[in-house]
Amino acid sequence: MGERDNPFQVGQSGLIGNPAAASAMEDADTLFLIGTDFPYRDWYPSGATVLQLDARGEHIGRRVPVAHPLVGDARETLRALLPQLAAREDRSHLDDARASFERWHERQSSLQDPGHDGTLIGRVRSAFDNPDLRIRPEAVARAVDRLAPESAIFTADTGMSTAWLARFVEMRGTRRLIGSFNLGSMANALPMALGAQALDRERPVVSFSGDGGLMMLLGDLRTAVTYQLPVRVVVFDNGRLGMVKLEQEQGGLPEFGTELDNPDLAAVASAMGLAARRVTEADALDDAVAWAFAQDGPVLLDVVTNPDEISVPPHPTLAQGWGFAIGKARETLRSRGD
Repeated sequence: MGERDNPFQVGQSGLIGNPAAASAMEDADTLFLIGTDFPYRDWYPSGATVLQLDARGEHIGRRVPVAHPLVGDARETLRALLPQLAAREDRSHLDDARASFERWHERQSSLQDPGHDGTLIGRVRSAFDNPDLRIRPEAVARAVDRLAPESAIFTADTGMSTAWLARFVEMRGTRRLIGSFNLGSMANALPMALGAQALDRERPVVSFSGDGGLMMLLGDLRTAVTYQLPVRVVVFDNGRLGMVKLEQEQGGLPEFGTELDNPDLAAVASAMGLAARRVTEADALDDAVAWAFAQDGPVLLDVVTNPDEISVPPHPTLAQGWGFAIGKARETLRSRGD
């Protein structure tokens, strides 16, 4: 079953989640955590009765107070519990969350439109953020989602590329997602992609790489060539450590130490023996992605994206907005001597 075929799907919570999931959690009377060790305590509901089922007893209660702990195999424990549950007819909580989720999806779809920055709001944003109107990272992720086979394995670097994948790539068919979601290691996408591709050379593997992560492990591009691992490396080339930049600005600090002096990454990849293209125009995205999946060997797409595009959290706070405004103002008003 794909994500969009699940009648109970409301997306994920957390900083890169969506408002529907965040509200569904916060409005819940009871929260049942099944085999999860979700670490972000700010996103747990307040006042809810919490049940937690996990095979590892030491995980229970370490994130949030748990009223009813259960230690055991998830499948077998749920099978034992189901006969004891009374069915309820009231679907208002689910229906409200589903409706909110669909509305959020519609708003997100407008962001991935390459023509979004041609709208009045987009032009005003871009006048402050990026007068060059570089490619929207949302459009990159959605193009890959449209054109990637439904058997693809996706890997994602820790950082903004994770946010774009989480919001715009659906896990339908037999797709699978791999990432450093516990440790948050940087530059993980490419080595994970190589490992997955080495296990199954017939299955499409796509690495969502940030330019910062890729620059740390450029040598792994040659590894793909040496062992003829046909990975597709999609690089979000915004010239920034994007997540660090966003965290600085949300804290009211001007961007510092996050700019990257990247070479032409497609040229570097070509010199290493990969098939490669550099994409600088949104209109060329679909053709470039289709070309990448049509190649027999390892491929790199170097997509030049807008460094000022941000992933808005599900419930942005006034403090975050104020901090971001102060940070951007400080960047704009720096003296010539800085």
